[in-house]
Amino acid sequence: MQALKSLGQNFLTDRAIAARIVNSAGIAPGDQVWEIGPGQGILTRELLATGCSLTAFELDRRLEEPLRKEFGSAMELIRGDILRQNWPQLLAEYNTPIKLVANIPYQITSPLLGLLELHHQHFSRIVLMVQKEVAERICASPGCKQYSAMTLRLKRLFDTQILFEVSRSSFTPVPGVDSAVISLSPRAVPPIIKDTNKYLLLVRLGFANRRKTLRNNLSSLADKDKLEKLQLNTGIDLNRRGETLSEEEFIVLSDNL
Repeated sequence: MQALKSLGQNFLTDRAIAARIVNSAGIAPGDQVWEIGPGQGILTRELLATGCSLTAFELDRRLEEPLRKEFGSAMELIRGDILRQNWPQLLAEYNTPIKLVANIPYQITSPLLGLLELHHQHFSRIVLMVQKEVAERICASPGCKQYSAMTLRLKRLFDTQILFEVSRSSFTPVPGVDSAVISLSPRAVPPIIKDTNKYLLLVRLGFANRRKTLRNNLSSLADKDKLEKLQLNTGIDLNRRGETLSEEEFIVLSDNL
């Protein structure tokens, strides 16, 4: 079946990679698992071999019949856009945390991560194939060009890790970007933040213009005198750029703002 560019389809063809992705998720028999975009079923077969309880979401109506024909009642197949599902209603049906394992269409990465951020408490493990550049942004450290607001938003909730890279030749059609598999697990030691909304706003503004200093980027939040007081109270030089600050420093600024 021909992949549709409009749906961002690049079908994984390497079974060894599919098995490695599933092994990375640590799935046990009976675990509740979601898969997004089962496509031609290469990852689905490996998931079902673990004995998990699988729910798969597939947008392409052409794939519904072959998926149902091969897997039948072994999994629940929901034909539709994962981004348009009623997540609160779906998640309310589960009394145990879910594991999400998927080779997602890369064009939905940002909105999907936003939904996972919003509903993070329902997931015990997330293993995703994403664009390598996105994987590096998610797992970046302060001071590098990949470090971003996305890094800090997800770091607040998850311990993040790049598990391994995947060659372009493992897909058909061959994509124009490199890929990597990442793991997101509930953070072992969550940070203590007085006001989460203020912190997230500060992070967003801190990276609003990467070439500007914190002092300039935060000018919409506080006037010059308040920013001077903030710098004095925290000992953090506001002439630095946001990309140089650690999570701890952003928290200190937020708590003192």
